[in-house]
Amino acid sequence: MKKYLLPFMTIIILLAACQNQEPKASSSKKTCKTITQTATETKTPNNFPYPNLLAENNQSYSLLVVGNQNEQTPIEKNEKVTSQVKNILSLPEREMVTNVYPKLEIQKEAAYILFSQTGIVHQSATIEDLIEYLSKNPIK
Repeated sequence: MKKYLLPFMTIIILLAACQNQEPKASSSKKTCKTITQTATETKTPNNFPYPNLLAENNQSYSLLVVGNQNEQTPIEKNEKVTSQVKNILSLPEREMVTNVYPKLEIQKEAAYILFSQTGIVHQSATIEDLIEYLSKNPIK
């Protein structure tokens, strides 16, 4: 009987020790982060690769300005543009844009790229062309 008692007690102690372990807090945090990232990825309309470039709502546009512009008035102060465009991002060089946004399909001459909530809606080389597009296609 003593021969079986020692292994039996060892098994019971090991099982009891395994039952008392609580999950670590760090593992539950990782799970929450993964779930949040998955929800964010599936939320983007049409799975556009750069959701930060898209317009925030259907009441405005978003604009990416490529290169240094030689206008008298900065684009951020041009009321014809800012009346419909709420977010403006300016990057000084075309190479920078292609490095940061490699999947973005930019026309070679484009300096102004206009976005709606779903993707690119217009590309133009001049501010006049952009203003003309905005006047013909106002936000409803």
